Amino acid sequence: MKHELSDQELLNELKQRFDLNASMLIEQQNLITQLNEVNEKLLLSETLKSNFLSNIRNEINNPIAAVLELAKNISEGNLEVQSMQKFATLIYSEVFDLDYQLRNIFLSAEIEAGEAQLSINTINITSFLKNCIDAFATKIKKKNIQLSYKSGVEEDLNFKTDAEKLQLILSNIIGNAIQFNANGGEVCIESTYENHGLKIVITDNGIGIKEEDIDKIYDRFHQIEEGSTKTYGGHGLGLSISKALLEIIDGTISVESKFGEGSTFTIHLNELESVDGQDDMFSSVGNEFLFEQDEDDMLF
Repeated sequence: MKHELSDQELLNELKQRFDLNASMLIEQQNLITQLNEVNEKLLLSETLKSNFLSNIRNEINNPIAAVLELAKNISEGNLEVQSMQKFATLIYSEVFDLDYQLRNIFLSAEIEAGEAQLSINTINITSFLKNCIDAFATKIKKKNIQLSYKSGVEEDLNFKTDAEKLQLILSNIIGNAIQFNANGGEVCIESTYENHGLKIVITDNGIGIKEEDIDKIYDRFHQIEEGSTKTYGGHGLGLSISKALLEIIDGTISVESKFGEGSTFTIHLNELESVDGQDDMFSSVGNEFLFEQDEDDMLF
């Protein structure tokens, strides 16, 4: 025997169905919103990667083209003796840039693949930092940058870390301090050691960073300036790699900046313990061959 619904039961049934449909509609709307957000992020990611590939092509092609042209002039004997040193300096500068860019790219690929491994070395802090700075002697001289190094570390103090990774981290930050600075600008590097921890502060009076852009500077592939008319070169990997490498070697990085007045990057680094079965190696700098300097170019 059929049960006939009362008016109230019918209203309750209709209300339940209405609420269910409304709930499903809200879920659908939320899903569409989430899909749109994902789509926007994918489009942004593709745009960033496209810009990155365009930038990196220039960052690699330009030094190679310059070195080939300079080497051609030398090999064909088109230079006077007094021009040879100038050309050798230019070749060194271009190869330095190329090596610097490629090491960032290779390490970025290792980090992406989860293959970045620790290689612990014992470094003399003062010598290591001076060597890292001296690697930029040519660029510092070219832009007439006034660079000072203030050491709060004892001359003979050694420190265990991954020398190659720390060298690239410092190269990225020092390189930015020089690149994003005017001719005749100032860069100051300070180091202190306390409680088995190393603190390195790099300050410049360059262009600085806008407050709304500070949270973006560690984003992979992101550059504050984009397009073919941007003022400064670079591929947008340096700071993101530096932050990722610091996480690997038990360190942190922070920044304070004011647009138009400069930036201060602070690195805190804990001393690493030797890995069982790995012999400690003493390293003065990550890549001694490519970063070796003539005495005339040394800053210290």
